[in-house]
Amino acid sequence: MSAPALSAADVKLGLREKAGYGLGDMASNLSFGAVSLFLLFFYTNIFGLSAGEASLIFLVARIIDALFNILLGYAIDRTHSRHGKLRPYLLYGALPLGVLTVLCFSTPDTSYKFAYALVSYTVYCLAYTTVNTPYSAMNNMLTQHAMSRASLSVYRMVFATLGYFVVSVYAEQLIRRFADPRTGYQLTIALFAGLATLLFYACFALTRERILQDQDAAPGVRQMVQAITGNRPLFHLSMFTVFSYIAYSVWMAAAIYYINYVLRDAAYAASFFAIQTVANLVGTIASEPLIARFGKKRLTLLTLGAGTLALACQYWLAGDSRLAIMACVCVYSAAMGSIFVCMYAMLADTVEYAEWQHHVRTEGAIYGYFNFITKVAMAIAGGLAGLILQYAGYDAAHITARAQDWIALMMTLIPAAMFVLALLFMLRYQLDEDSYLRMVGQIEARKQPAAAQPQES
Repeated sequence: MSAPALSAADVKLGLREKAGYGLGDMASNLSFGAVSLFLLFFYTNIFGLSAGEASLIFLVARIIDALFNILLGYAIDRTHSRHGKLRPYLLYGALPLGVLTVLCFSTPDTSYKFAYALVSYTVYCLAYTTVNTPYSAMNNMLTQHAMSRASLSVYRMVFATLGYFVVSVYAEQLIRRFADPRTGYQLTIALFAGLATLLFYACFALTRERILQDQDAAPGVRQMVQAITGNRPLFHLSMFTVFSYIAYSVWMAAAIYYINYVLRDAAYAASFFAIQTVANLVGTIASEPLIARFGKKRLTLLTLGAGTLALACQYWLAGDSRLAIMACVCVYSAAMGSIFVCMYAMLADTVEYAEWQHHVRTEGAIYGYFNFITKVAMAIAGGLAGLILQYAGYDAAHITARAQDWIALMMTLIPAAMFVLALLFMLRYQLDEDSYLRMVGQIEARKQPAAAQPQES
């Protein structure tokens, strides 16, 4: 007699599918990494917008995008196709996202620069969300096995880091090959966007949704709202995420300015990002065994503490020593890699919490809400970065000591303060590995009697 098939809750995923899932975040970061690292600099130094105008674009676009996440979550929970619930969004959204990434770094000859930048970036954000929100939720639909989910988060972040590495290390080198930086940016980003499109298609082909839902069991709006508002772990995780993302996004926006105007070595950009990315990768890869030893919550608290100390040391103790600065950058980056792994592994657990507490499974609503939260955080961070530069009197043609000081703060004490606030909310997060296993067991036990009920003829 053949062995019984494993239930969805027990499936341990193989290397091929984990890597296939990871390719989706590599694709995301070839696009999102380029936008996060270079778009503010492109707007202020290449396209000719002021820091204040760029700040307003980021703020408006990301608020619109954040609201769109809620609508998308509702649509996801009502999606049923032969490809599954989430994977179709990768199949049909990858190409439009690639085109829009290139348009963000294009420089049309128009007197309506602000309007063009606002529209192109806003539509880009909506396209990115349409692909990335379902992609993120796939973690839930591939398996319910706790360590496989943690492993998926590791693979996801490892490949995301590789995507970021490619952009951060090679973008400047490719751009400098062109006499006209406008052409350099457009063609370089087009290369990354094309590769991202192919990787999204590979992710679609190499993964499989196993946790199936009855088409008639799609949650209603009231159930979706209840799954979010009645989900205490999700609330504390969301607030932790807001401050973590503000720290990450402000740091990312400031990095290229920091290299150019504080370290005063534009040629060091490739080396800086290569070292930083390797450190991030080490933190990401180390997360899986560390989660097995400490658990997701304890590891998050430890890495938040380490990241805070590193950022404070960079500002107060590192001085002009490049070795000391890069040591602090490495500790921060390793901590950030681990934080993201734990963040998305914990998010997956909150879907089961909602199902356990409210008898409704709604990946779309929860991931849509969570991405809404991250977009609000990035809207705040994008606006904050531009406003700080404006407040500091940033002028690309004349960099003052005041501007240098504020750029240094954006790389150190401002994200450190955000880490402290994130830590306070993580202390309140109440799920751990044991409580997760109990929840899944009770959910399965609840389903079995219903499945055993004889069907009426």
